[in-house]
Amino acid sequence: MLRLTPIDRAKSPLTAVDEEAVRLADVLEDHPGVSGVTDSGVQGDIVFTAAGRSWVLDFQDGPNGEVFQDPADAPAPADGPAADVLRDVVVPTLLAHSAYRAAIADGDTITVRLDTGRHYTLALGPAA
Repeated sequence: MLRLTPIDRAKSPLTAVDEEAVRLADVLEDHPGVSGVTDSGVQGDIVFTAAGRSWVLDFQDGPNGEVFQDPADAPAPADGPAADVLRDVVVPTLLAHSAYRAAIADGDTITVRLDTGRHYTLALGPAA
């Protein structure tokens, strides 16, 4: 089983992406079908176990090179193999939290719309 140490929030200031990774990890950790959640990695990747497998959610840069996109920008998720975990675990977990206005899964990507109106896209893949 993959075991990673969660980020120590008291040791260093976090970027906006890091802060969102921490919030996403906390929200996913509350789902009964999810375990071993940690926010790790330079870009704020989130590692978790669901459906008997370890997964990584990876923040994707938008067309302007930024992670967080303005409300007017249209997200462009791609198709892929992790749709069941996104649809059955990640989307309902995010929609139950007040910080998220929408979570739209398409294949192995999910576009998350924040209560601020901005959005970002994450790609889901198996953890190595």
